[in-house]
Amino acid sequence: MNVQYRDGTERLLAFATAGLPAHRVAWGAAMRAELATIEDADARRRFARSAAGAAFRLRLGVRVGVGLTTGLAVAGVAFAASRLQLPDGGPGLLGVTAPIPAMLLLLAVVLAAGLSGSLRVATETGLIALASSAVAVFVVLATEGVIWMDRHGVFLLDGDPPRGVVTQLDIALDVFSTGMWIGHLLVWTSALLIGVGIAAVITRPRAGRAIRAA
Repeated sequence: MNVQYRDGTERLLAFATAGLPAHRVAWGAAMRAELATIEDADARRRFARSAAGAAFRLRLGVRVGVGLTTGLAVAGVAFAASRLQLPDGGPGLLGVTAPIPAMLLLLAVVLAAGLSGSLRVATETGLIALASSAVAVFVVLATEGVIWMDRHGVFLLDGDPPRGVVTQLDIALDVFSTGMWIGHLLVWTSALLIGVGIAAVITRPRAGRAIRAA
């Protein structure tokens, strides 16, 4: 069903308040109702911009909080695994950097769905978590990899020695030059999609109640 908007301020506020966490849905409805009572065009624009900014910050809280926390957790696990294996110089982090972030991504999406009651919020949280996890793995491989190469002469990811002379850039880009990033991406994306599927189940009853209440 097409929704008719009075002007651009209503479109702005409707877009900004879409996908708010479940406990903020009523607040979003109140902001839209308040806007409808304002007649002055300048006042409408000021109110809409202010309310849209507040809505954006509310929507961003779960996404950024859970998403970045996932990345930090991935970095912590990868760093700990590197240091635990460092004395032996192997077997490398391949058994950590693929499955562990995948499990944390799934948990991040499900957690966001539970906190917000919104499939949209859960999905966007998963994408932020995916990006932050990729950055976390790259940073750990690039920094810890130099230590592994200096001490044992092997790559951190798989514990294999290089075929020739390598630079710090070669060490940092090992996951890309070997093509192992494709496997990581497939595993992570699969976990993300599973999480979104679970989130759809979690959020569906709440959506149903919201429709009936309306």
